[in-house]
Amino acid sequence: MNNLQTRSIARAKQLKEQLGGTIFAFPTEEDNPFSPYAIVMCVDDQYFPYPDACDISEAAGGIVTLLEEMKKSGMDVDYERNVRLISYQAQVDAPSTVMWKLKKGNVSKPPLEEGKDFQEGSEEEGELISARGLLKISYLQVVDEKNPKAGQFMDKYYQLLATRKYGKTAAAIKQEVRKMTKDQALGWLEQTFKKYVHDDMEVMNFLDLK
Repeated sequence: MNNLQTRSIARAKQLKEQLGGTIFAFPTEEDNPFSPYAIVMCVDDQYFPYPDACDISEAAGGIVTLLEEMKKSGMDVDYERNVRLISYQAQVDAPSTVMWKLKKGNVSKPPLEEGKDFQEGSEEEGELISARGLLKISYLQVVDEKNPKAGQFMDKYYQLLATRKYGKTAAAIKQEVRKMTKDQALGWLEQTFKKYVHDDMEVMNFLDLK
């Protein structure tokens, strides 16, 4: 076991004591805006770290894979109960990462709502990002950065809505959102998420893009 894995296990143990959960993803360097993320899974008090750190999108995709494998093994798991995906202020303030800077979203209120889009802990705990929060972050990345992975993420969401009797094709929904202001789009995301998304994993699975 290398030094990164040893440190990751130690941090995962701290997070489990503070926050509970079984799957932990967190920056390996809390003060580095572009820090890679470590992933550690706890099963029966044994900790299993990913061999290498990865970026936030890959970490989220890895979490989805872990949850799916746990379900296949007959374990009762869900995202909110099991997953602790954490960021710190340095990552939140990064100019071009999935943790979009909340202070400069160019909207009338902060894009992410505490309690629904993220859960703010202590300085040591960091922040837990929800499925709805990732959806909003992806939208902002499309608008402000033209990020192709975020675009794929949003396309998957439009396709989901089209199958849920939204009343338009995925392409038409995408055009509808393009005509909205950021405030309108963020409000629309909140409303459609509440009405059409039945499980957070339906959105988290969008991260498993090939």
